[in-house]
Amino acid sequence: MWISMLKKCSFYRNSDNTGAGVGLGYCDLDAGQAICEGDTQFCERPDLLRNQLLKQKEKAVGSDKGKEDQKKEFSKYQVLVVDDEEPIRKLIFTLLSNQGYQCVRADNGNEAYNKVIQNKFDAVITDIVMPEMDGINLTKKLLSLYPNLPIMVMTGFGQEYPTESALSAGARDFIKKPFSIGEFILRFNKMMRDHVMLCQMETEHNERFLHSTGNLKKV
Repeated sequence: MWISMLKKCSFYRNSDNTGAGVGLGYCDLDAGQAICEGDTQFCERPDLLRNQLLKQKEKAVGSDKGKEDQKKEFSKYQVLVVDDEEPIRKLIFTLLSNQGYQCVRADNGNEAYNKVIQNKFDAVITDIVMPEMDGINLTKKLLSLYPNLPIMVMTGFGQEYPTESALSAGARDFIKKPFSIGEFILRFNKMMRDHVMLCQMETEHNERFLHSTGNLKKV
């Protein structure tokens, strides 16, 4: 009954492939011609249509659940956002917060360094050109204290800071402004997942080492 409530069948296409025409068209369900004019009330395969619509609905629900699971996963991580430009800080803060991360902001390198010393952070994203302490020096100082801390460095287009400078300082990733929202989120999430995987591998390695050491002592 609920099928008849649909205004237009998503599997129907007219001769122009627009799905908006009338008369003889094409049915993607049957892979053949159709005379229903895209009206679900006149579908010749209602059971098949119902099953396909249910699959689409389940897929959409699964996708939403996946996003919620991702947000739950990322909510465990606290990220420090460092940039002397307030609009950039706000943008990155909002983007990462929408992904589920817990975010804290800092205006410059010195403030960021003090916040990391006083609090536990799981990742840092920092601009390079800032007053008091630039992003390269901040990266070096933070990694001298926390060698495994994942840091993403960003810089404005045309600034004389090559990628090698950031990566040689120990940054996990480097991105140039302006960047697309999609690229930024994709790369930041990848950096975090790679970090989690690396930590898991190190934990498993340490457990195997302790286990083998224990066996040697027994012998």
